[in-house]
Amino acid sequence: MATLIRQATLKDASDIAKVQVASWLAAYDTIVPAPVLAAQSVERQEAFWRGVLSQRSDNVLVAVNGSGEIVAWVSSGQFRKQREAKDKGEIYAIYARPDYFRSGTGRLLWESASPRLRQLGFLSVFALVITDNHRARAFYEGVGFTLVRESQSTFTWEGVQIGDVCYEYRYPKSALS
Repeated sequence: MATLIRQATLKDASDIAKVQVASWLAAYDTIVPAPVLAAQSVERQEAFWRGVLSQRSDNVLVAVNGSGEIVAWVSSGQFRKQREAKDKGEIYAIYARPDYFRSGTGRLLWESASPRLRQLGFLSVFALVITDNHRARAFYEGVGFTLVRESQSTFTWEGVQIGDVCYEYRYPKSALS
């Protein structure tokens, strides 16, 4: 049975949190300081996602496998660094269970989220990626994003400064009509 992509619901909060934390622990193991990863908990993320999904769930899609398990998800919306720019969207996050890394599920999620973002009027979509997360950088490059020159910045996670870079996907002119 193929992977099903559907809109998230409030009852998905726990599974979304489990995927997110498992993905963090596997993907960031050698690139984020151990104390930052040790501070992550499914319970805290579930509370976060309950809050998000209780207010709005149309910008979160989940990938469900043939056994009915959520194995990955994507969250998207308006570009957070330039809220005044109404034509710029953002992939806030795409996470998959480690056993679904490089399975094509992330691509399916992007291909499902992309038309929704275009319908919202976005001409381009951005993604902020931890600088040393080469797997994620290769993913975004593989689906058509390009690195924004001189986009290196930092954010604070559990009191630690983490470097990130920005990628941009520009919709082809044919998709803009």
